[in-house]
Amino acid sequence: METLVQDLRYALRTLGKSPGFTLVAVLALALGIGANSAVFSVVNGVLLTPPPLAEPERLVTVSNDIQAVGLEGISISTPEYQDFRTLPRVFSSVAAYNWRDMTLTGGGAAQRFAVVQGTATLLPTLGVTPMLGRNFTEAEASLGGEKVVVLTHKVWRAHFAEDPGVLGKTMQLDGKPYTVVGVLPRGVVHPERADLYVPFVPLPEHVSERTTRYLFCLARMKPGVTLEQARADMARVALDMQAVESRYQGIGWSIRVTSLEDKLVGDVRGTLWLLLGAVGCVLLVACSSVANLLLARAAAREREVSIRAALGASRGRLVTQFLTESLVLSLAGGALGLLLAMWGTDALLAFMGDGLPRMAHVKLDVTSVCFTMGVSVLTGLVFGLVPALQASRADLNATMREGSRGSESGRSGRLRSGLVVAQVAFALVLLVGAGLFVKSLLALRGVDAGFKPEGVLTGRLALPEARFAEPARKLAFQRELLERLEALPGVESVGLTNMLPLGGISTSGLEFESRPEVQGELLPAVDFRLASPGYLSTLGVKLLQGRLHQGIGEVGAVPEVVINKRFADVYWPQGNALGQRLSIEPRKQWATVVGIVDDLREWGLSSPARPAAYWSLPTSPASYLGLVVRVKAGEPEALRASIEAELRAVDADVPLFGVAPLARLVDESISSSSLSALLMGLFAGTALLLAALGIAGVVGYSVARRTREMGIRMALGAASSDVLVMSLGLAHLLGSMLYGVTAYDPWTFTAVAALLGGVTLLATWLPARRASRVDPIVSLRSE
Repeated sequence: METLVQDLRYALRTLGKSPGFTLVAVLALALGIGANSAVFSVVNGVLLTPPPLAEPERLVTVSNDIQAVGLEGISISTPEYQDFRTLPRVFSSVAAYNWRDMTLTGGGAAQRFAVVQGTATLLPTLGVTPMLGRNFTEAEASLGGEKVVVLTHKVWRAHFAEDPGVLGKTMQLDGKPYTVVGVLPRGVVHPERADLYVPFVPLPEHVSERTTRYLFCLARMKPGVTLEQARADMARVALDMQAVESRYQGIGWSIRVTSLEDKLVGDVRGTLWLLLGAVGCVLLVACSSVANLLLARAAAREREVSIRAALGASRGRLVTQFLTESLVLSLAGGALGLLLAMWGTDALLAFMGDGLPRMAHVKLDVTSVCFTMGVSVLTGLVFGLVPALQASRADLNATMREGSRGSESGRSGRLRSGLVVAQVAFALVLLVGAGLFVKSLLALRGVDAGFKPEGVLTGRLALPEARFAEPARKLAFQRELLERLEALPGVESVGLTNMLPLGGISTSGLEFESRPEVQGELLPAVDFRLASPGYLSTLGVKLLQGRLHQGIGEVGAVPEVVINKRFADVYWPQGNALGQRLSIEPRKQWATVVGIVDDLREWGLSSPARPAAYWSLPTSPASYLGLVVRVKAGEPEALRASIEAELRAVDADVPLFGVAPLARLVDESISSSSLSALLMGLFAGTALLLAALGIAGVVGYSVARRTREMGIRMALGAASSDVLVMSLGLAHLLGSMLYGVTAYDPWTFTAVAALLGGVTLLATWLPARRASRVDPIVSLRSE
């Protein structure tokens, strides 16, 4: 222990004598360690920390695939849920649920809650037991059953102050009283961002309709059952269902079984691991830079080391001392990196918005801190061991004989050059990755979404069912709201829908009036939206044929439908779609096709458009509405206060929530790609900077060690340009090595090679220029 304390004191004293070196080394390590810690915190929270559910590895999701029209992982219908409960042999429990927004009234301003409507089996399937009270029952999840609600812990804390006597109290949700029967444990919530759980009660028309798919299905596998066994058993179930139901035949229908983990994080798993690998490259570059600095520092301390060896210090003792210095540097860098990671983690979460699953689990916790400290110690050993071994080999006789003339061993020079090459190689990898990500992002931003998001403000409304149970009242509310908003100064147009763009879409069964069914050809389900007059024009959707919806009619009026180009091309390739009549199940109400519009990317910019139909509002007045408002000029958010005022004038109990410019929704839909491009760019830039410092350090050290040589050459008449050419040889060597890389995208690699060449040129030019200005007299005197 005494020896360790002595080594520590000597290391601090030695590093304190070189504040510039110490500062550069600590900052380089802090960047590498801090970036690793921040990204690891995200990876740990999203991928490595299991959800707070009982045996989550046994949970799977069950959905539909319809290969004939390219539908994958779509929701299920009520009859399919019943089949999935009874036919499989591998599940111990099966549940279904859907989402909706409900409005809490009676306690001041109306508030919106994200409500999960689930079957009585949902919480048991999840393996969740309420910490207070109970789950709802099968009787309550049926028509005429008592209206009950289970609270999440966050709602219990925020709205009931964690009152243990909350059971039996009522909440006015959509104007109807719901009795509180349970409270969930802290942090236990699925699906994410849910506020409340209420029983799912299917509408009578949905009980037997198989093509109206709006439910998410969750199942728990029996103990010992594997995912492969579950998939094989559900393939058998699919064959049994096809044998008795003609709707499933000839359309490529199958049942998809996916682990809950893959469903939650499958879209971001690869990206996060890639980013963790990329930030690991940054740390390696930082380690290489610091190792190079330590090698140069060790070479400058050859006389000191030789004298200590002559006085009896063993090689092991010398290695221990140098390792102590490197560990002091790494721990200091780790401490500073931890501070950077705290800021970096918050910045990552803020940038991702709602685009990152399981965000509540992302935090700089004990695991992340332990990871940071472990990385710090490992880093100190990695970048400190080679310089320590190199320094401990000092030859007393050679050192005393050479004095300080600046010669260096070939082995030391090769090590430093090798480290520089490694830094540039890692920087190349990151730069290519960043270039490809940026190119991909630019391509994604260049996709024609089918609408014009600039200048459009969006929001959401939830009409209380108790007060808006009659369709006529819903239509009256919508008509008055549209009239008031259209009359606002600065508003160009307004529209309503049941679901905003890029927010998913519901699917319904499809029938044609005059087109005979052809098995395997008809679309079993069509993407379905309600649209008010002005909705499509407010979005800036291009009208290709016919016209858009006109004024809001009365309940019972013959509905009109506008279809997209994809729909028309699939079913009426001859171009006679206008005037055709079709029906959406289970309504069985014929609508006339009055227009064809360009395709909208309703499922995301990276997903191709699917056949879609936009029904006029009187078909089925919605309780949940999406609002779009296009402004004539300026920022659309400037009208938010005016819009809220007009909404209160129509009905003060209807809240407006989720207000955001449509352009922001588009950006959030590609936030994962944007984050990847941004982080890869930051990592690549950091690695490039560290590599440039490493190159400049090696060349600068070489120049400093060869001052006598430079002075002699100058005295013999060498021109400054000759010294520059000699020193810039390293840049030429590195550039030639990088140009030979083959790639799928040659332009990206060409640009990266050019950038690396330029940075290398700059990094070597500065010390070369300094070398060319050596005064022969001064250099010879210094020796």
